Amino acid sequence: MKIIILKSNLLAGLTAVERGVGSGTNLPVLKSVHIKTEEGKIVLSSTNLELAVQYSLSGKIITPGEIVVPFQLLHSVIKNLNAERVTLEQKEKKFIISSDNYEAFIPKQDTEEFPIIPSLHEGVERVTVQKEVFLGALSRVVVATQYSDIRPEISGVFFSYQEGRLVLVATDSFRLAEKILDSQTIQTKADSLSVIIPYKTVEEVLRIFPSVEGEEIDILLDTTQILFSSPTLKLTSRLIDGNFPQYQAIIPKEFSTEVTLERGEFLDALKLVSAFSGRAHDVHLILEEHGKCLELLARDSALGENRYRVPAKVKGDSCSVVFNWRFLADGLRTLEGDEVHFFANGPDRPAILRSPSEASFLYVAMPIKS
Repeated sequence: MKIIILKSNLLAGLTAVERGVGSGTNLPVLKSVHIKTEEGKIVLSSTNLELAVQYSLSGKIITPGEIVVPFQLLHSVIKNLNAERVTLEQKEKKFIISSDNYEAFIPKQDTEEFPIIPSLHEGVERVTVQKEVFLGALSRVVVATQYSDIRPEISGVFFSYQEGRLVLVATDSFRLAEKILDSQTIQTKADSLSVIIPYKTVEEVLRIFPSVEGEEIDILLDTTQILFSSPTLKLTSRLIDGNFPQYQAIIPKEFSTEVTLERGEFLDALKLVSAFSGRAHDVHLILEEHGKCLELLARDSALGENRYRVPAKVKGDSCSVVFNWRFLADGLRTLEGDEVHFFANGPDRPAILRSPSEASFLYVAMPIKS
């Protein structure tokens, strides 16, 4: 194999596949990148057996073929080269990296040891979504989850298609975010489907897909795997085996207190008052019946206490609820618009944050029991 490629293009490809590179020592070949010529393109591939990334880029193919190269070594060399044109060549038992004034020789690695990247073609469901809309929705719900070995079924984003709507949901059992995409942004022949996409996979989708070509993302699914595909990038991942919680049951349908206030001021107040919060990041939200403000209170025996009163329209019962301020702040950041509705049902039941201008997104926060 011999190819000539622009440094900037190769570096972009290496950056795209970087997170797919393995870090363990059981299979040293997983620390490598697979480079192959395919249908007039140069394809870079990496995998850690849970996640696989393939990136296609253009270059001059003098001799087709394939090679396997230690990722970190190749990345370090390419990143520090001054020349823009780079030649990659396999000759006898060596892999050669060269430019105008540079040459490196690396022992050849066995391409047959590199794992086969799984492909999804037949017997799978396909969903095509508008890239910008999908990535925006995914970024808004993923804030409500985190990686967990104890409960893997909530260590990701629930992806469900039913009755012409794509629903994305995430939760860590302390908060929950749900975003609904309507049929105008989705194309599929599936009747229904539901899977759980791992948190780390979602992170990678959000990291690399915004900068790749194409206005749509094709999503292919079978019972164990999911493939995100664009013209230059393919990301394949295992799915989480388990049942996502019946989350609809915890979303309140009626509320005893409703508050309307300015979103930015609410967020600023949380950040200011939080300086006095304790280890649980607790902040008290105090509402008076038919009042004209939301009072935020945080106290710590060593630090003291502080209060902030945010102008608001309060309907319903008075109440005092304690929340983790970080969770509320995350929810406020995901909302759109200048105004926010805050719905509460007393000190022990979930509260909801919503934007009055967006019915398709909600954020649920569980109070801290005092």
